[in-house]
Amino acid sequence: MKKIVPAPYIDQTERWVNGCESISSVMLLQAVGIDIDPDTFIARDLPHAPYWEQDGKLYGPDPWQVYPGDPHDHTGYGCYSPCIVKALNSALEHEGAADKFEVVDESGKTAAELCSYIDAGMPVVFWATLDFQPVPEKRDHWLLADGTDFVWKCNEHCLLLVGYDDENYWFNDPWHDHGVCPQPKQLVEDCHAAQGLFAVTLRPKGEA
Repeated sequence: MKKIVPAPYIDQTERWVNGCESISSVMLLQAVGIDIDPDTFIARDLPHAPYWEQDGKLYGPDPWQVYPGDPHDHTGYGCYSPCIVKALNSALEHEGAADKFEVVDESGKTAAELCSYIDAGMPVVFWATLDFQPVPEKRDHWLLADGTDFVWKCNEHCLLLVGYDDENYWFNDPWHDHGVCPQPKQLVEDCHAAQGLFAVTLRPKGEA
């Protein structure tokens, strides 16, 4: 059995080189009929802030709450589900859809568990790895404002989970115009777990 939820596809590669979380979020919003473009979402809704140097040390935002750098270029890194929850809530408010949908942070759930949303016709913003490659041993570091050493897992990537069949999960993968593509289920689960099991989606208001 194969089930795929239709969702517009956006390629991030040329204009939003490190904007996979934003592009996946915009594809989700467009899938439910909200007419929003990536530049508006990034500029207006996504909490983001630059790095800075102080006393010879590199400081940056906390990706749990704020996107570090600029999604348009290679200064950008990525962000985690709480940041995208804030961005989606902002987008719903500004687009007049906050009375229709609520943002749901489903981090901690496996891809198999998230398919209940696919069954209900709702795609899911899904964290895994770039091209479903392993997370390398190498870690990037920067200091948060309070001096805490933040450790970033490389190869982080965000896609839109749009479907499944007996052997694969299907994604709108915004990287390098991959389009709608299948990935083996166990590989997906492994890469999702390796990056922290982050996932965010929408739920129509009034549904449990």
